[in-house]
Parts: sequence; C-alpha cells; structure tokens
Amino acid sequence: MQIEVKSNPNCRESDQFVFNELEPARPIHGLRVGPTGQESECDVVGVVSPGQFVTAHAAKITDSGAGYAYVIFGGDWGIRLRPRAQAGEVWDLANPRQWGEPFKIYGSEGDILYADGGKA
Repeated sequence: MQIEVKSNPNCRESDQFVFNELEPARPIHGLRVGPTGQESECDVVGVVSPGQFVTAHAAKITDSGAGYAYVIFGGDWGIRLRPRAQAGEVWDLANPRQWGEPFKIYGSEGDILYADGGKA
C-alpha cells in the first residue's frame, strides 16, 4: 500500500510512504485519540478531491519495532476527525472543531472503532 497526500484544504502534505499490508483494510467510523488516560473518541472519514467525504479504513501493516501496527487512511486528501461531542455537526473542511491529517499510525487495535463494531 502506498500513501502520498499532497497539500490540500483538508491537511498538510505528507511524504510518500509504502506499507506492507498483513491483512485487508477494514472500514472504520472512529478512533480514540489523545494521551493515555485522557483519550476521547472521534469520528473519522476519508476525504477525496474535491472535498467529498468517504469511508476511512484501517489496515494491519508490518512495523519494524513492534512487528505490526495499523495505518488509518482515507482518500487522496487524507482523513478528517471530529470529536464525538460534535457528532451532530456536518463534515465541513472549514469547521475549526474538525481537523485533517494525511493518515495516522496506531500500535493498538483497541483504539480503532470499526464500522462493523468488531475486532480483527
């Protein structure tokens, strides 16, 4: 899997990254973000040009330190996060309570909220 996000209205540019997938990607609807003990749940979507919102995904990948990790990815414009407390707000690139990132890497699957409610 290759991820490269050019600078866009959702997020900053990222370098090109290549990941070795261990399992097929699965759709997700949320993540737990923040420091341990202070995590909060956020909704997450993918963003594609020209600013449309799509399902975000998580894929188990190889990691040289821990053996494996999970990459969270969306569209060619990255992913967008919204605190669960603002779940009633529509996805909007101009909303300051939402933010975009090219992708995220998680070491623990426990912080990933899958669309089907299950675990790997």
